[in-house]
Amino acid sequence: MSEFQYELKGNYGYENIIIIAVGKSNIDNFNSNFCADSDLPLVMDEAFDYPIRAQFAPYSDHKEMAILGYDGELIGNITLAGGLGQSAKNYILDVLEQNYIQSLLGDINGDSILNINDLIIMVDFILSEIYDENGDMNSDGGLNIQDISILLNTIL
Repeated sequence: MSEFQYELKGNYGYENIIIIAVGKSNIDNFNSNFCADSDLPLVMDEAFDYPIRAQFAPYSDHKEMAILGYDGELIGNITLAGGLGQSAKNYILDVLEQNYIQSLLGDINGDSILNINDLIIMVDFILSEIYDENGDMNSDGGLNIQDISILLNTIL
């Protein structure tokens, strides 16, 4: 699963995807198998109460994957009984494509490319005192010469 998380980021550009494993028994073995060589969060919810798993009912059975949106709402679920094969990956990618809001920081005109057009619009916004969150390259709450410099360096 950890390789798929990296694939989502590296191959598809999904930056804000987190896969969390919820284990229920045999903590040491589960931890070393599931999260080996990865930075995936792992929550151990030991038998028999399963308070974390109950939160995602009815999608909290063995090998079930609940897919949650930005606000914690359930946007999909899949049983991974056969492991994470290509059909499971395709389903997850379809759910993400339909629900994932992705914007490229600095892409002010929304064409998914950082280029001189975005820089020109940013300068115009600064001169017109218009704030655009997507142009706020340093997240300081305003558009200024620092944002221009960061965008220019990113483009170059």
